[in-house]
Amino acid sequence: MEWLAIALIIVGILLLVAEIFIPSFGITGALGIVLIIIGVIITAETFIAGVIIFAVIIVIAIGLMIMAYKLVSTKGSPFVLTENLHEDLQGNLDYFVGKKGVAMTPLRPSGTGDFDGVRLDILTKGEFIEKGATIIVDDVAGKRIFVRKA
Repeated sequence: MEWLAIALIIVGILLLVAEIFIPSFGITGALGIVLIIIGVIITAETFIAGVIIFAVIIVIAIGLMIMAYKLVSTKGSPFVLTENLHEDLQGNLDYFVGKKGVAMTPLRPSGTGDFDGVRLDILTKGEFIEKGATIIVDDVAGKRIFVRKA
């Protein structure tokens, strides 16, 4: 019976540490605490001894969690993404300034335009442009592309 309690406590500590890596909304950590409590209840001879054992185990688990967190938060960790996945959108959109295209939808004042096979969400500066009209990219402000009728 002693080995069962030790196994429950070890699995409980591992579940608490795994809570850092697994997005389980606390289920993994709660299950770990429950297993630790069951393991302590099985091994403790008195209530005071159970509280002391539980406190020591929780301190050990917190120490392991801190070490695991530091491992994950370091720059060289395989769990941390170091590359920037976002492209420089501003530079890419500036390419379209002055390009001619076709309004794929009516622009009232927003809609969709096709520029050499590239479909973009576009805006006018207030005027309405009918579907199929030839348009020119006038300005780019952030992620917004402003067009005018050609």
